[in-house]
Amino acid sequence: MKIYNPTDIGDRNKLSILRLIKNYDGISRQEISRRLHLSAPAVSNNVAALIENGIVYENGCDDTSLGRKPKQLSYKGDLYYVISVELMPKRVRAGMADLYGDIKFWEEREISVEDGVEEVLSQLDTVIDNLMAKRERNIEIIAIAVGAPALTGQNDLNDLLSTYLPDWKDVNLKEHISRKYKTAAIIVNDVELALIGEREKGIGKKQANIIYIKYGEGFAARAIVDGYLLKGNNMAAGELGYYAESLEQLSEGFLCPGRLEQEICNDVFSRYGEKGNPSGFLSCVRCGDKEAKEAVKKIVRKIAVVIANSVLMLNSEMVILGGVSEIFTEENLAEIKEILEKICPFVPEIVTSKLGRDASIIGGVKMALDYAEEQIVELWKS
Repeated sequence: MKIYNPTDIGDRNKLSILRLIKNYDGISRQEISRRLHLSAPAVSNNVAALIENGIVYENGCDDTSLGRKPKQLSYKGDLYYVISVELMPKRVRAGMADLYGDIKFWEEREISVEDGVEEVLSQLDTVIDNLMAKRERNIEIIAIAVGAPALTGQNDLNDLLSTYLPDWKDVNLKEHISRKYKTAAIIVNDVELALIGEREKGIGKKQANIIYIKYGEGFAARAIVDGYLLKGNNMAAGELGYYAESLEQLSEGFLCPGRLEQEICNDVFSRYGEKGNPSGFLSCVRCGDKEAKEAVKKIVRKIAVVIANSVLMLNSEMVILGGVSEIFTEENLAEIKEILEKICPFVPEIVTSKLGRDASIIGGVKMALDYAEEQIVELWKS
């Protein structure tokens, strides 16, 4: 059993108090004492330290009419800002949020991968620079989280940008951001961030067993099992784009992107526009193009089989379909469920993302805020 010294206990109490103030704006010291079962002096001393370091502040009074009115406490949400970026082969999109996780400003630019690595990095930098220019009082950016379509920590495996831009495998994105912006850089798989976003503020809130599937520029999934993010030995748990329906699909060697991703993404999109860009395909679907609508049916059925096999392994309570989720109509969701009922002993809820294209950005904000909280702890230690 771990023995906590007084400093450990003080830090834990301050952090508990800080989180309570953040979640219940205007809470009083008395209410904090009641909720956390801490003595009034302990709460008073810890709150004083938080106020002294500019982390919380007193904000008016409660409206109680009995005796002296206790002061209300608020979290200083603009103590720092965080930036969350989604970097994809055709666009870069980002949001800047305060410490409450409220996104204050957005930026987006198209990417021209044909112009090379430096141009892609330039577009990324421009988006971040434009966000930083919108800051009030030049509030410090404490962390920048980037969602990228790759296995973070791997150099060349399943990096979607590298399929368009081979030299991208030589880019150290974390180092680039850290050096240029003098702040912490957090690089995470974009689908993982989308799942975190859905768990934080989307339809998967409070769910303990979720599969999130992203269909669009690529095809991949991530899962939360018993409340924990499933990563795998190589951080590759959920790379369903490599799914093979039969041994007849095998070729001489390993393929990247995977066989299923090639079939239901690149091959389909190329027929209606450009590789990796679903916009032309979606436009034809919306216009009622017979061939495009038939392609959607085939895609949905293939994805249904992949979902069924994933559910058999993970026993999820919810499957969230994101990315280009508009192809998953109520009729298509019903078909997926019908297929699962014929395969799985326990059928999860099948839903579409409610956060849409914002899911990855919100997930990135969450991860950046977790880092920010760790750094805020250091303020009262300094």
